[in-house]
Amino acid sequence: MAKLDLKDRKLLYYLSVDARASDTQLAKRVGLSKNSVKYRTERLKKEGVIRQFACVTNLGALKLTTFTLLLKFNEDIYEKPEIIEYFRQHELADWAVTLSGHWDIFVEVTAKDFGQLMQIISGIITHFSGTLSTYQLFSSNDTLRVEHLIADFYEDLKLEPMPLKPRTKEKYGVDETDKRILHLLNQDSTLPYLTIAQKLGLTIDVVRYRMKNLAEKGILVKCFPEISLPALGYTEYLYTIKLKNASLERMDSINKRIQTNTNVTYAFVDITGFNIVFMCAFRSPDGIDHLSRNLRKDYSDIIDEQDYLIVKEQVLFNLFPKGLLQQ
Repeated sequence: MAKLDLKDRKLLYYLSVDARASDTQLAKRVGLSKNSVKYRTERLKKEGVIRQFACVTNLGALKLTTFTLLLKFNEDIYEKPEIIEYFRQHELADWAVTLSGHWDIFVEVTAKDFGQLMQIISGIITHFSGTLSTYQLFSSNDTLRVEHLIADFYEDLKLEPMPLKPRTKEKYGVDETDKRILHLLNQDSTLPYLTIAQKLGLTIDVVRYRMKNLAEKGILVKCFPEISLPALGYTEYLYTIKLKNASLERMDSINKRIQTNTNVTYAFVDITGFNIVFMCAFRSPDGIDHLSRNLRKDYSDIIDEQDYLIVKEQVLFNLFPKGLLQQ
């Protein structure tokens, strides 16, 4: 576990608020010199606390849908590294983690329609013929929460809770230039305007205008450091809930419970399958046990099944995968 002081923790907080803030702005907020901000940021990257700088992209606003697959294989995926590598290299996969338990891999893929999703699943089944045991599909119909630094890490610093930005329901078309900018930002969201312009053969003014427009439309939601919570002493879990006979009122109640839980980093509702899926993190096993027991106690009338698994390793994180450049 990485050893962080007060300044490190404040720096991670303010980077999580806006990773594109300048070193001068961060220095003023954290109480450091500009050079110290730069040094500490690089150290946090080298120590694996900051995996990368990325951005939250609202793919739903681009007329795209994300789907999640839980996969179980007949072989040990760590003895067959080509299994993990397949998903790491998949052109339409934006996130993948390995799991400890009766599922092996959680992978999120992006598709423009159900037909394309079926092609993706067919490709997985064909590629792993004889190796894939079973899978379960979830549709990410409604995103409840996206956060990458849980409040438990910074709440004793007396800093403002990070606001959850509402997701627009509007749908937009984007051109090749917008896609290239989004893809580049998801590789490194701290890139200066000049660097982005040079890489894409654009002017700085065009890059500024395009990024401002993407942000105003709610497509480019947030730039942030993708933080390794295990490096901060947390264990991550994947939690699934299967619902039954839930009224709109009860559905809204459990959604709000999960949406406002500051140990939850990512959550979505699968309306078609009547499921809620979320990621959460706790320092102690007591945390996940407490969450599980309270959900079962307070929502026993609408919870049919609930389960959680330990997240072992994140193998892919790119919220605008390269395959979207060709769509």
